[in-house]
Amino acid sequence: MKRAVVLDFYGTVVHEAYALLDEIAAVFQKNGAACSVQEIHRLWWQSFAGLCDEAHGSNFRNQKMLYSAAFENMERQTGVSVDKNCLVKSVIEFSLTSEPFEDALWFLQNCPLPCFILSNIDTNELCTMINKYALKVEDFYTSEEAKEYKPRKGIFEKGLKKFGLKAADVVYVGDSLRNDYFGARDAGIDSIWLNRLNAEIPNGVVTCNDFHSVLPLILRQGF
Repeated sequence: MKRAVVLDFYGTVVHEAYALLDEIAAVFQKNGAACSVQEIHRLWWQSFAGLCDEAHGSNFRNQKMLYSAAFENMERQTGVSVDKNCLVKSVIEFSLTSEPFEDALWFLQNCPLPCFILSNIDTNELCTMINKYALKVEDFYTSEEAKEYKPRKGIFEKGLKKFGLKAADVVYVGDSLRNDYFGARDAGIDSIWLNRLNAEIPNGVVTCNDFHSVLPLILRQGF
């Protein structure tokens, strides 16, 4: 039996920024980008993930700094110019206002194990969101504290140290196959992929579509 559950936050506990990315795509298209909405989504995620991968140790930059750099990369790739400061403000606003999933609130209220949050986000934003929605969590840990981002195993190891837990004590739940599921596994932590979008499931991956199915899986003897 596990002693605790560690959760990702955006896309797991609260909604991911898909609607916001549609708005960002519209801005790029309005300024002349000859790309589909889906292509602009892909450019954002590729650029942002690459910047996160590079940002660790002495090269660490917090999310606010990476947002601007990601938009600069997208400008170069699309050949258009946009109001980056305005777009950065919209991303920050989203990170402070995204609504929680109902099943996540249910899980936090009904899980008999203590729950923690470990997320790629700046500390102020996560603290604000936890307080805003009065989320029932024991503690949290951010990429800004770790000075590195998931899927690097260091952020998981540092987070567990802060929580006073060992890898064998916990199960990690998150919506990103790369950052959450495999990131936690690389740190020796059992993990569950929260596959909210019903994406194709790779062989051997432990997955659930919502928190209503996560809870019995976690509580099952021998997980």
